[in-house]
Amino acid sequence: MNLSRRYDMPLLVGSVLLLAFGVVMVWSASAFVAAEETNDPYHFVTRQLVAIGVGLPLAALVAVTPYRRLERNAIGIYLFAICLLPVVWFPGLGHTANGATRWFGLGGINFQPAELAKVATLVALAAWLTRNRRDVHDWRNVLLPAAGIVLVPVLFTIAQPDFGSTAIIAGLCGVMLLFAGLRLSWVGGVAAGLAGVLTIVMVAEPYRRERITSFLDPFANCEGSAYQVCESLLAMHHGGLAGQGLGDGVAKLLYLPEPYNDFIAAVLGEELGMFGFVALTGLYALVAWRGMEIARRSVDMFGALLASTLTVMIVGQACMNLGVVLGVLPPKGLVLPFVSYGASAMIVNLVAVGILLSISAEARAEAPAAVPVAGGRVPARA
Repeated sequence: MNLSRRYDMPLLVGSVLLLAFGVVMVWSASAFVAAEETNDPYHFVTRQLVAIGVGLPLAALVAVTPYRRLERNAIGIYLFAICLLPVVWFPGLGHTANGATRWFGLGGINFQPAELAKVATLVALAAWLTRNRRDVHDWRNVLLPAAGIVLVPVLFTIAQPDFGSTAIIAGLCGVMLLFAGLRLSWVGGVAAGLAGVLTIVMVAEPYRRERITSFLDPFANCEGSAYQVCESLLAMHHGGLAGQGLGDGVAKLLYLPEPYNDFIAAVLGEELGMFGFVALTGLYALVAWRGMEIARRSVDMFGALLASTLTVMIVGQACMNLGVVLGVLPPKGLVLPFVSYGASAMIVNLVAVGILLSISAEARAEAPAAVPVAGGRVPARA
């Protein structure tokens, strides 16, 4: 990383601390399961370290690169990500789990191209909206092409099927349109239409319908589809304020399926207690604050749109994951950014932080300017 540039250090420190949280908790949550399944208690944490080892250099490279290059190369980045989405269906490359084909083998790890498609779609949409910032309400010449940018990855992810990534891509693009100045009524109308379509997709599959009914009354079906949520809440209850102690939790001992993945926060709550859980959420609050501050200080609309929406992507997924763990949201299969086991999400989220750091460095390096947005110019601060 180019230390001569002034990066947002609170964001960097918060992200590193989340990584540390993640490595420790993946090791604690996965050691027993890994020993049972692979005879190597370090199997999952080793693979997580490999993902971090790939993601950190990429994040550093992105951080030292002026972020405006993303805008100039937005089409190429977008097309590259789109071309990777159908690779999961290639014979011998695709990997299927739980009835979905969302991954392909890459260097000994399973990579999920939908994760890359999230960021690539946001880069392309931000570049398009910046280019047409004065005509953001022109539905024919601006909004229809914008819808096309969003629709392509959405169709691929629905086909995999990956309902979670579909909803996230569509939702994040809606948030970006709102940040770009599109009228709230327009965004609400589009959101309502998409919600209707996604609802149809959701109820079309029996297992998705069962998730919803189990969410409404999880304790009525603890032996069935609500099993994970019930075990998660039980683990959080056992943790109390101070926790059972790192490594001393029991939910991970084959009670909670894949405790190192979607429900890793439940293991954290049991072992580190409410204090550890609050510390974790505090780090996400720090990332949210610094990300939005970087967006506010950005010297152009592209940087502001990208920084704000990437921040929503990271923190929003964290909120949804923690909501599932606490039983206030239906299960969605979303990882906890920087903490859950998973190479694809880890690498892409680290790259997202690299983009935020690059935007922060450019904002600090340049004199105050005016950020062009729809309907006027908003002063930016370095």
